[in-house]
Amino acid sequence: MPDAMVQRNWRVLIADDDLSICTLIETVLRKGPYEMIMCNDAESALVAVDRQGPFDIIICDFMLPGISGIDLIERLRAKDQTSGVPILMISGHTNYAMDGRAKTAGANLFLNKPFTISQLRAAITQLLSASNRPELYTGFPTSQ
Repeated sequence: MPDAMVQRNWRVLIADDDLSICTLIETVLRKGPYEMIMCNDAESALVAVDRQGPFDIIICDFMLPGISGIDLIERLRAKDQTSGVPILMISGHTNYAMDGRAKTAGANLFLNKPFTISQLRAAITQLLSASNRPELYTGFPTSQ
């Protein structure tokens, strides 16, 4: 079978301690070609990277128990296997300073909570498309 006809499963690492957000992300991705690994803190996300990587996209919350989402992103960017992996940061904190901190740490996109299913899908699609074509990175979208 030609490569173009083989459906690819995208590997997604999700780091969020909010079960409702994890459930929402899982619900959105369940119907697509995604394999998800859920972690409820940054430490377990780092272990997952080492033991279960590589990942095609990483979604993390800004506020995590222990190591913050910002620190997690900085550590992921310092690792060879995750230095170029697209990262979507999500947060209930809605101000430009948070956006800037996430971007400085290495997040590719920032999505404010609460977000809609369509906003989440669009962000994931944009990041996965951009991971194959870096010129598609457009910065931080605005969200309601």
